[in-house]
Amino acid sequence: MASNFNRALSDTFIKDLQPEKQGWWPDVLADPKLLIALRGKYLNVYWRGQSLFCVNSGITATIHQKYLMDPKLDSQVRLKDGKFDTTLLANGFIREYEGPETLAKLKKAAGLFSGLEKTGCHEIAVRNPGVVDCEIAFPGKVSLDDGGGDKLAPRIDLAAFEDDGDAVRLVFWEAKHFSNSELRAANGPAPVVRQIGIYRKYLSENRTAIEGSYQKIAKNLVAIGNMGWKRELSPLINEVATGKRRLTLGAEPKVGLIIFGFDSAQRDHSGWKGHRDALKKQIKDIIITGDAKNIRL
Repeated sequence: MASNFNRALSDTFIKDLQPEKQGWWPDVLADPKLLIALRGKYLNVYWRGQSLFCVNSGITATIHQKYLMDPKLDSQVRLKDGKFDTTLLANGFIREYEGPETLAKLKKAAGLFSGLEKTGCHEIAVRNPGVVDCEIAFPGKVSLDDGGGDKLAPRIDLAAFEDDGDAVRLVFWEAKHFSNSELRAANGPAPVVRQIGIYRKYLSENRTAIEGSYQKIAKNLVAIGNMGWKRELSPLINEVATGKRRLTLGAEPKVGLIIFGFDSAQRDHSGWKGHRDALKKQIKDIIITGDAKNIRL
């Protein structure tokens, strides 16, 4: 069965993204801390794991209404006879896009909804120029021969390019905060081990479509970079885009695990060490670092 994995944008979509056509788009490009993730027929602009803008071909941008509440609101709302007096909220919505100041407000409002894991994952992505995608959903379902059932549309956190001699290797990473219970199990493998196995199987079964899609994504990212995007992009992305180097998943797909968000006491706790050692035995590529800002892929 042919894979329907395709996250690259069409040439027409890229052409429609030219900065002079949209006032808010140049402000997005000027912010190196925003992530632009391509989705085939649309793109997402992420801030700390929250989709700040969803941009469709055309170019039509949408934003979740919860991000339009002005984060400067600090007045008390009266509750009387079971009803809230929302009169003061009439002017509490961001109603017009008025430049970088508005974008800053939207980011602040979106950040209120971001948890520790999504915030940390975002920090990893923006600090690693080889990251080419985030929040990656694999269409369809995957099943391992372990009796655990199917996983519908599995979603992994990051995709990145890394040097692989004459080629460039496409690698994937699952990022977990230290507090995530999927890193631990009383008996048997922790749930994250099965997650990694599901991702690896999907990549193996859809290799051609995935490699082809990310080769086109490299071209998209270079084109967006040429529009003035301030995010640093790895030279590997340009080399794949221009055909200087071949993009490959390798003999076996590399799917690694990143664990972050702990202090020295948590790191050295005897209870954690057992889980950590088990994960290291079961997952080949694993990075364990307390502060997400220090992780280099």
